[in-house]
Amino acid sequence: MGKQSVFQNKPPQKLEARGMILVSVLILSTILMMIGFSLISAITGQYRLASDDVYTDNALLAAEAGVEQSVEQLNQSDSFAGYPTPQTLFNDQTQGFGQFVATISASPDDTNAKIITSTGTIYHYGQTTDPVSIRKVKVTVVGTASAGYSVSTGPGGLILGGSASITNSSVYVNGTITMTGTSSIGTQTNPVTVDAGNIACPKGSSPGSTYPTLCSDGNQPLSLAFSTKIWGTVCATGQTSTGPNNNIKGGNGGLGLQVGCTAPTVSQPVYDRAGIIGGMATTASGTSGAYVCNGNKSVTLPANVQLTGTSVSWGNSCTLTISGNVYIPGNLSIGGAVKIKVADSLGTTRPVVVVDGTVDVGGSASMIANSSGAGIDFVSFKNATGDPASTPTGTNLYNSQSQQNVTVGGAVSLAGMIFDAYWSEVALSGSGNIGAAAGQTVNLSGAGTVIFGTTLSSGSKTWTITSYQQLNGSS
Repeated sequence: MGKQSVFQNKPPQKLEARGMILVSVLILSTILMMIGFSLISAITGQYRLASDDVYTDNALLAAEAGVEQSVEQLNQSDSFAGYPTPQTLFNDQTQGFGQFVATISASPDDTNAKIITSTGTIYHYGQTTDPVSIRKVKVTVVGTASAGYSVSTGPGGLILGGSASITNSSVYVNGTITMTGTSSIGTQTNPVTVDAGNIACPKGSSPGSTYPTLCSDGNQPLSLAFSTKIWGTVCATGQTSTGPNNNIKGGNGGLGLQVGCTAPTVSQPVYDRAGIIGGMATTASGTSGAYVCNGNKSVTLPANVQLTGTSVSWGNSCTLTISGNVYIPGNLSIGGAVKIKVADSLGTTRPVVVVDGTVDVGGSASMIANSSGAGIDFVSFKNATGDPASTPTGTNLYNSQSQQNVTVGGAVSLAGMIFDAYWSEVALSGSGNIGAAAGQTVNLSGAGTVIFGTTLSSGSKTWTITSYQQLNGSS
């Protein structure tokens, strides 16, 4: 009897079932592989799209950075012509290689306007050919002629108390003006220009992210006590009252309160903190060694010097010559009979003293402009966030504007010098000469008359953006 096949005793139905299972497994495996490849392709595509979106967004940010830099430079010099050569913003694996170029041209429709066209270009990291994304924006900026404001504030406004007075300076207040005691602005024989923008709402201790916005609903920007006086031409947005004692008067040549007037927009002075710090060439101790200014000695600071130490003090009868920008991460105290001079080698360039802490000036300190008339800009960047490099907004800005981070008192002689509490309050007391005061809040108190005399804008106009357009054809 011959040997039988092992399959001869298997029912046909079971053989067919096993064959179907094998075929099904092969089909299912093929489908799963196809799904896997599809998922890999989709994920890769989504990653590529996400990367492209990041590059596109970065290209737009680069173009807008070119606009911001151009406006900043225009406010330093009306003749600034733009950035014809590429300016590098970043070059890393996350953002790619980002650059911008910007051109500035005259507006064909308005002699007071200029057109800024800025192009942002993003390449892959480390490359300069085959751009991944290009975005272009065009803005119109309008130059507002400045009458030479020597007092300028943000939404915190101007506070005058006691018998403090401003006698020879035009005043621009982005927020409100509060006057108490017998304080005054201008005189009958020398009236001045006073503008108050009333941009100081919502009210309250926690105004939120929309702060500051224009106040409405009858909120008036000028709060005047019975014995206060303003002599001049006053444009205060929303103001209808001349005060409880007819406090606002024209004087000889002024126009008094201009009811229905909208105060012009004038930008605060702009300082490039990061750029100034990045330009430091020398780092030295500000509390010991060759650059300490005390006693009767003479000290010359080199250009672009960083002075370390929690509290840098310039005092006694020391004579200090400043040859360029100075950066102080801590606090700065100036007092005694110290004399501070600006080096003639700077010409008309004003050195900037950037302070991350507080600035306190008192005693009989004196400061002298150089032979070209260049004084010093003292700027404190301290604010309520605790980070001087930050830009406080909303409630943080509201909280910052009440911090007195720049104080000037005593019988000082500071003609031609500018004191700026960039995010906070500059407080002036005593009497004497000062170039200009700027900050979110300016507070004058005491019995002294502070004589101002320096224009805050170094250009003949202050430039602000009035229109924005993303141009077609950006990719």
